[in-house]
Amino acid sequence: MADKKESGTLEKIVAFLAGLSFYQLPYLALATGKYTLGRFMISPSFVSIYINRINVSFRIITLLGITTMTVYSQCKGRYKTQLCMAFFPLLHLCYIFLLFVYASGGAQGHMTLYYWGILIGSFVLGLCFTTAVEILSANVVCLLAALPMAGIVVSLYHLSFLVIGSFIGVSDVNYWLVVCQIIMGALLTGSSAILYIVAYWNKKDATGGDGGDPDPFMTAFAKAWSPILLITLGYGLHSAFYSAIAPYKLIGVRKGYTIDMTILFTSAIAPLSVLVLKEKDMGPNKPWRDSDAIWHASWIFFVIEVFCAVIFACSLHFPEWRLTKVVRSNALVLGFLTVLYDTCAQATRTIGTNGADTQGQPKTSNNIMNTFNTFTYSLSQVIFAFLGDGYVKTYSKYEHNRERWPTKHYTNKRAFWFWTWSATKVSYHTLGTAFTTDLRSEVIGKKELLFIVYADDTNDSSKPTKAKDPKVMKIVHGI
Repeated sequence: MADKKESGTLEKIVAFLAGLSFYQLPYLALATGKYTLGRFMISPSFVSIYINRINVSFRIITLLGITTMTVYSQCKGRYKTQLCMAFFPLLHLCYIFLLFVYASGGAQGHMTLYYWGILIGSFVLGLCFTTAVEILSANVVCLLAALPMAGIVVSLYHLSFLVIGSFIGVSDVNYWLVVCQIIMGALLTGSSAILYIVAYWNKKDATGGDGGDPDPFMTAFAKAWSPILLITLGYGLHSAFYSAIAPYKLIGVRKGYTIDMTILFTSAIAPLSVLVLKEKDMGPNKPWRDSDAIWHASWIFFVIEVFCAVIFACSLHFPEWRLTKVVRSNALVLGFLTVLYDTCAQATRTIGTNGADTQGQPKTSNNIMNTFNTFTYSLSQVIFAFLGDGYVKTYSKYEHNRERWPTKHYTNKRAFWFWTWSATKVSYHTLGTAFTTDLRSEVIGKKELLFIVYADDTNDSSKPTKAKDPKVMKIVHGI
């Protein structure tokens, strides 16, 4: 009995630590944007382009990992418990690789190699996350509680590092802040790998579920469309504006970073609130019928999110408006709107995730809907991230020359379709070039110019010189 209790405690610890470690990679890729650019000798003014570029590629590769394990699971694949024992150490090795790449390469570093290291880790993360959620389903509450805690841990780490670093006089913050964060991620994933192997070494894949749902796919979807569509639209839209546009594009890097760090704290509000409601048997993890039909009112969060997105877009396009001047000059106002935007997105995600698989028979879970929900909201994130990237690139092309503003004489309707179509075209092009072998050039928007310089013999005659031993010299612009 004592052994069983001890085993259950260890499994809860594994679930919590796994949730804490899963989100370290996206925070490393996105929340450290301005420091990463500083380390690779690129101006912080390119941070919005860099974040969008990383965000798009990261989500595509993560979706590929999620899709791979989703198909494997739907095909009744075996040995998932053992596969997860391999995925955790692989994720740990990805951090070791990132540490080596980030710390090497001299002044300009290996920026593109670092980018590809993040993408490799993203694929492994997709594999590991999808498999672990299924294996750790008995303690999924612990895992879900840890996901928002990861943002708080990263935010506290950044604040502590900056305060302590300024006190002791750290000379290169761009370098050491990210290096220490990579080490923290490596320690968390390494600990998760060890504890998972210890806890699940002699265990086999679980069979069945919480009773299952006998409904076929279309019948189950007809019942679960509301929570699934809620998270698909709500959490997908989140990727279009945060964080490249709001806060960074609207207010700059310094104040934008402060808002970004604040959101790492506030993003935990919605998930933790829903967890408390679930513990009191008042959560969205039940059929949204009769007295629980009130959960359909969660669509109000999506409406508020759209309202904030409209304000962000108008603040970019109508600089003469009084509201725009307040939003772009007052960090408190923009901070409030960005936090509200993110909180509503987190609410749609948490409520939708908990409700998607529980719309069939009471106290049962439909694994098909759960898997389908994970795939749909991951796909929507990729789509909206592409549109956001295309929008930022199109806007950046014209923002510094209002005299050549493309929609200067357009009606609002025509202007809306111009920006929508332009963002779609650019994002479609980005889809074909989502992955790059020269991230530096993609971020700064300029290619390296190559000049051939010849080492000539001195010849004072009027005859043409004879070139020998041609040398190649690179002239790098925009760095």
